[in-house]
Amino acid sequence: MDDREFFQKLLELFEDTSGAANTYWYFEDTGETGFDIWAVNKDDDKEFIGYFDKEADADFVTAVHGCLPDLVRRLNMALDAEELADESRDSRECRIFELESEVSEIKNVLDGLSKQPPWKKHDNA
Repeated sequence: MDDREFFQKLLELFEDTSGAANTYWYFEDTGETGFDIWAVNKDDDKEFIGYFDKEADADFVTAVHGCLPDLVRRLNMALDAEELADESRDSRECRIFELESEVSEIKNVLDGLSKQPPWKKHDNA
């Protein structure tokens, strides 16, 4: 599985989570039982998602859930930029080769020319 397929799979998994399209997840401290995670829509309606014993776990899950689509988008943008840079480098390397070939051809032509200026031929006459 390449990077793009992996990122797409993560996004598909995200899209199957509760309220992925129209809610955000947050957690609240229940005091005694741990930390409840809720999906909240624009009307502040809440849907219980689950709970964790540790705050760090609840914080991590809600943070990842909230940022995953943006993270995947940015990772894909980085891959696009990398591919564009590779193509640009390849293009520059081809152009450098072409220019080096042209310079070599011009050097061969110049090397074949006489080293003595043509007017010196007429000075002895």
